[in-house]
Amino acid sequence: MEFKFRPIKLEDVKQIDSWNYENFVEKVEMKPYFESFQHTGQLKGPGGCEGYAAFVDEEVVGLFEFNINRNLMEIGLALRPDWIGKGLGATYVKQGIAFGIHHYDEDMNEVRLEVDEQNKAAIRVYEKIGFKKIEQKQCDIEMGMVL
Repeated sequence: MEFKFRPIKLEDVKQIDSWNYENFVEKVEMKPYFESFQHTGQLKGPGGCEGYAAFVDEEVVGLFEFNINRNLMEIGLALRPDWIGKGLGATYVKQGIAFGIHHYDEDMNEVRLEVDEQNKAAIRVYEKIGFKKIEQKQCDIEMGMVL
């Protein structure tokens, strides 16, 4: 499976905002994109991150967000609800990180993310590809991976 990434567009933001997850997973936080677009005409995500829609066969199936701070890449990500649980998580995360490293052309040495402590499946995926727990932050776990 190969995911393609492109800068997020307003129609992608609207589509991702409509995704509904069951159980503990909260909605993907898309409000910052709408607010930044309204104020500046640009689409910026939480914390000013840059968002990219992930596609398979011209269909939006994911979101990947990047904040670059020198050698550190902070990521946020989501996979469309009907794509979860199909064994694609590790491939998706690896391809998104590879895209970010290539796109930003920086000498990255670490990737970090935060995940809800109840999202055991996502934590297993992150650990499987090399992430380690760094710190517990209320209900979230900060994880990092040395590149």
